[in-house]
Amino acid sequence: MEIYNDILSAIAQELTNGEAKPTRVQALSNLAYDKLVRYLNELEGKKMVMQNPLGLTEKGRDFLQDYNRIKDFVAEMGVKYLDVSGREVYGS
Repeated sequence: MEIYNDILSAIAQELTNGEAKPTRVQALSNLAYDKLVRYLNELEGKKMVMQNPLGLTEKGRDFLQDYNRIKDFVAEMGVKYLDVSGREVYGS
């Protein structure tokens, strides 16, 4: 789930800078290109991204919002076994 968040956040960040390029999303999400392609195909199958041109669907944007709400809730609760507070998450 964190990998999905990293990829979707990287796409969202790049879309604010113009268009999302796969190589830039790869660098931001810190994945090997072949793994990024595999995850993008999975995300497209889940209807969270579109690949031509690379962008987020409404379902992908909803995922990012929900993920951030859960992350904030976990941090607020002070749950120690989930290290979300010290983790760098792109786009937040």
